[in-house]
Amino acid sequence: MLAVVKEPHTEIGLSGTGSAAILALLKKYFDVQVISGDTDSVPAPSEDEELVDIDKTGWWKENKFRVLTGARLKAGISQRRLAGMIHVRPSVISEYEHGKRRISRDVAEKLAKALDTYPEKFLQ
Repeated sequence: MLAVVKEPHTEIGLSGTGSAAILALLKKYFDVQVISGDTDSVPAPSEDEELVDIDKTGWWKENKFRVLTGARLKAGISQRRLAGMIHVRPSVISEYEHGKRRISRDVAEKLAKALDTYPEKFLQ
């Protein structure tokens, strides 16, 4: 299940033993909306909200490089381990993650293979 907390905006995927208890705890402290089934069934925005295509926002243009950090953390891989997997120095991974070095198509493909995702995710 996917739980969405409006303030502070947080999205959490829950599954397995204990997920119901975690959801109950979240609901105790936050206004939680549960999105179940496929993730394409996102609820319509309320009257005071508007859905915006994220890749058309200024925030996305300034922060897209952070996708690598998220993908790496989701996979449970350290910068050092990822660097070894794609045969670069750990400092290069840090530079990618901080937007100090541009990710080439070739590197994006290596990152995608190492992180089990698609290369376009890392290209700006």
